[in-house]
Amino acid sequence: MDLSEESKLSLENVKRLIQKNISENPLAWWDRNKIKATLKIKKECKYEYVRYKPIEMNMEEKKDMQLISKEHINLGLIKLGISAHSSPGFLVRNHGEIKRDKPRTIYLECTANCLANAPQIFRRKMDNLFKDYFEFMFVYIDDVLIASKNMKDHMKHLEIFCDACYKEGLVLSEKKATIAVNKIEFLGILIDETGIFIKDLAKYRKDFRLLLKEIESVKWKWEEIHTQRVHELKQVCNNLPKLAIPQDDDELVVYTDANDYRWAAVLMKKTTTREEPCRYTGGLFTEQQAQVWHINEKEFFAVWKAFKKWPLFLLGKEFTLKVDNTNVKVS
Repeated sequence: MDLSEESKLSLENVKRLIQKNISENPLAWWDRNKIKATLKIKKECKYEYVRYKPIEMNMEEKKDMQLISKEHINLGLIKLGISAHSSPGFLVRNHGEIKRDKPRTIYLECTANCLANAPQIFRRKMDNLFKDYFEFMFVYIDDVLIASKNMKDHMKHLEIFCDACYKEGLVLSEKKATIAVNKIEFLGILIDETGIFIKDLAKYRKDFRLLLKEIESVKWKWEEIHTQRVHELKQVCNNLPKLAIPQDDDELVVYTDANDYRWAAVLMKKTTTREEPCRYTGGLFTEQQAQVWHINEKEFFAVWKAFKKWPLFLLGKEFTLKVDNTNVKVS
């Protein structure tokens, strides 16, 4: 990414702010964090030992587990215990097939009742901390994605994020941080400025319709046509075209259409020379809708589904609606 001199200075400032929050010890800033939880202990309950056998590992995984254990012992996060309770540790592979330990891990020396709600407590803290920034910040447990319209806004959003992390004592991992990029993998999905869509999805999905219906009289059966459709969808997903992202000042056009069995809609934005596709949507009518509804109702349904699908781009803005049905135009 080519950056202006101003953006480069802002980026250096953001990196300095991030460094204040970076540590490989998840308890590094515990004096500012200190998540509090109320644990209600039952006075009378049957005492049982928690004992689970170790998970089978190959030699490579055992070496990784030993390395992680030594690191955590040196950081003071865990220590050798003599408890009668035991629970196995395990490694998780990420999408790059690189083993990693979770940055937030709870170790208990001796307890009959595990803190099963610990993830919910941490998630509540994250949600409350960043709830005012939902327009540009997306949080899933300990993964945070910051999306901005331009580099200037991105630097401002990163500063807000860094300040919030510092005040609340959240620890950031330098190895997992990626800053100021146009493309990134988030929760296993590759995201860039174009978005994701599958054209003619209804055509590929129709053969799965009976499988998705909860009807006792219909026997669930996977057939060769379903396997074929899955392979076709995979091929389509490997060749998805680029989509434009509408900006606030873009002139938008919505195209809708419907026939006896399907409906579809396209969101376009006008440029000086042509119209660029931004979003697609579509679907099949139910058997009852296909048989009972008049074509006018189906056309109106396509318009309604388009508005419902894209409120982020259409709500409160002027745009052009184009249909090929005279009654819809008059209405």
